[in-house]
Amino acid sequence: MSHKLKISEMIIGGVKFFKYLLVGGLFNINLEVTKRCNAKCDFCDYWKEVPPKELKDYVCVVKKLDPLSVSLTGGEPLLRKDLEDIIYNLRQNFGFLYISLITNGSLLSYERGLRLWNAGLNELSISLDYLDKRHDNTRKIPGLTEHILDVSPKLANAGVNVCFNVVIKNDNLKDVPKIITWAAERGIKVSLSTYNWWRTNNKKYAVREDQMDELLQLISTIKQLKRKLGNVITSDYYLDRIPIFFQRGGVPGCTAGINWVQVTPDGMIKRCSDHPVKCSYTEWRKDLFAPTDCDKCWYSCRGAAQEPWTFLRLIREANQALNPYCLRKAISK
Repeated sequence: MSHKLKISEMIIGGVKFFKYLLVGGLFNINLEVTKRCNAKCDFCDYWKEVPPKELKDYVCVVKKLDPLSVSLTGGEPLLRKDLEDIIYNLRQNFGFLYISLITNGSLLSYERGLRLWNAGLNELSISLDYLDKRHDNTRKIPGLTEHILDVSPKLANAGVNVCFNVVIKNDNLKDVPKIITWAAERGIKVSLSTYNWWRTNNKKYAVREDQMDELLQLISTIKQLKRKLGNVITSDYYLDRIPIFFQRGGVPGCTAGINWVQVTPDGMIKRCSDHPVKCSYTEWRKDLFAPTDCDKCWYSCRGAAQEPWTFLRLIREANQALNPYCLRKAISK
């Protein structure tokens, strides 16, 4: 089972991409299909909020914003019974659109994973910060880790493009290489991100100053595993700035609102997940947001949008787009 790009999709995608490079626009939108969540993470407050209304379909939103890619997020997206329909409608209405989904994995069965994939998903990302019950404890979902480690290899073996989203925290520095290795042995990719405390003001998991040497060694180890195993999709550009973020509490150069935005379940536009609502998607225009000097996070989505487009990055991204379902040796830079 494979979603290989058709020639027509390659042409349309290539035209859209070079248009993006020439005149700008949105590289990605983080589309929250729900704010509801069945986890109770102490580093996130979404589950405490009264969830807004949810649109039944997001084709009109994506057509208005016209991004190259869409990341379906939450809350927990799998709480939506119509998620397959949402994905299918997006897939059928665009000549080229890369669609990824981020889930905590608790509601992910093998059967539903296949249904989501067959609806038109390009990447299924599952949050995983530990290989033991600490992951259950932080999410407040008993048995979560065991379930993820059971269902994810089955889906990967069936041809689904599975990726673990791993957040680097002060208590999992020794676990990250183990996750990468475990995933590589089972045909699963890994994307790294950094713990952010700005919105919740919870520094419980922030890497401490006395851990900087260990963090620097971890970054070096990740790069080695990336070249050896080929399943780490995080760029060196992003990895190199992780220690800077934890040391300084920020990384400059954010492009949120310029080449990526956040969309709430009811179709409202935000610069990013940590900023307030600006307007309805119907009012979107390219100059809606001025450049920002905010440097308070170093999320992986921000890093991907902010990283400069070099020739090597172009090759790397093209390789992942054309061959996303099998592990390959990563391009080094």
